[in-house]
Amino acid sequence: MAAALAACGNEPDPVVSYFDADDTDWKPSPKDIAGQDTTAPADAVLADTAPDAVADTAPDTAADDTAVGSDADTSQDGTAAPFSPDIGGGLPSEITKIGTPTSLFDVTGIHTVKLSVDPTEWAAYMDGVDKPDGKKVYEWHPAAVEVDGVAYGEAGIHGFGNGSQIDNPQKPNVRIKFDHYTDTNIGPEGEKAFRLKASGQDDTFLRELLAGALLREAGGNAPRMGWARLWVNGKDFGPYQLQEAVDKRYFKYAFGNNDGDKFVQEYGCLGFDCPAKGCDGLAKAWSGDPGDTQVIVDLAKAVTAAADADLKQVLGDYFYLGELLADYAVDALLSNIDGLASAGQNFTAYADEKTKRLHIIATGTDLTFGGFGAWYDLQTPWGSPNAWCPTRADQIYTRIWQVPDLKSKLLTKLRNLQCGMFHQDKLLPLIASYKAVLKPMLTSDPVAKQSPGQVEAAYGSLTSYIKKRQQTLVDLLGACPQ
Repeated sequence: MAAALAACGNEPDPVVSYFDADDTDWKPSPKDIAGQDTTAPADAVLADTAPDAVADTAPDTAADDTAVGSDADTSQDGTAAPFSPDIGGGLPSEITKIGTPTSLFDVTGIHTVKLSVDPTEWAAYMDGVDKPDGKKVYEWHPAAVEVDGVAYGEAGIHGFGNGSQIDNPQKPNVRIKFDHYTDTNIGPEGEKAFRLKASGQDDTFLRELLAGALLREAGGNAPRMGWARLWVNGKDFGPYQLQEAVDKRYFKYAFGNNDGDKFVQEYGCLGFDCPAKGCDGLAKAWSGDPGDTQVIVDLAKAVTAAADADLKQVLGDYFYLGELLADYAVDALLSNIDGLASAGQNFTAYADEKTKRLHIIATGTDLTFGGFGAWYDLQTPWGSPNAWCPTRADQIYTRIWQVPDLKSKLLTKLRNLQCGMFHQDKLLPLIASYKAVLKPMLTSDPVAKQSPGQVEAAYGSLTSYIKKRQQTLVDLLGACPQ
């Protein structure tokens, strides 16, 4: 801590080139995740070395979550919140078939998205996707867009992602912005934009959907998702995940207002604390729409300098505390190697126009549930610096465990997840129902990189992670009430 404060004033070195502020993912290898046990033993009970949970009995203060879209802890005694079959993002408790969708983010149906693109423009688009790791260059290209047989005029299309494109550049991620060229143009259901994700880092096509539902249940924020099949100039590119855009339309329904400032990172591996090389350079490492990024610098300095006794108040001054703790709890629970608590990226920050405090919206949670073999101790979800983000170690999460009230609230979030949606008796049947309807689509994908055996293995890894993690929660918090 002292070293970080002493270094304030120096600018951090950029970590990667800017791809898309909504999704700065890239792909590590397991050996890059230093300080972690990257392979969970098949039959071992993996205990987390954290003290027993403390019941959250302290009342929430004005600095806690009291605004629209926020989440106060749902129980004061650590028991689970009631399990809901629909977790605010179109996630039914089971799914029996894929048919015609009734809405844009209805996961019981699959949309048909057709793009008509000038062949020269499409060649340039695919060339940007096919660049090597860390050198992808994405630009806007015009395309005529049709969704479920309805034409929506000319829109802009744009690539995104890095790690999610490395293994299969022939199946591109596509961001569609309907009003890119014409301000008044809108897409289905009034949406201005959405993203088609090829799920290049998740052969189940399910991790991000589940992670988003868990975040919402815990009181955090994540865009809704559905399914689509993409056709470009008559060529079938197979199934995609259709993800809601994090824009003014999203902010309005999620938080009740949309005239606040939006902040995104220009470089990865940042988070909200001062990096080892200093604080002031953070202003250049973020972009604001339209906000002044000095807000991020002031936030980072205040959090880094705060004494433990003041940390809850300082965090509450800048964040919706329950949302922030939900993000940390879910990132740690799911061993998210590419989120806020670990790599410090793949999220958008929105400053509520009424309170000026930040809402955090997770925008890329595909490397969860043990992706790339990651397995986090719940108390230290990143560990020592590593080759992927060599200067990154989240100070906020580490310090939360040292402040009794913050620790209590974090453990309550984990307890509610443990005995709520994440409980294997609830989550595993849900996954089995999704697998039954998704697997035929995934194994018949005309441009897939994964074989049927790899899809099966990915689902096996997903369910195995949940069973093992449930045991670590029992070791940490005790069994759920019968």
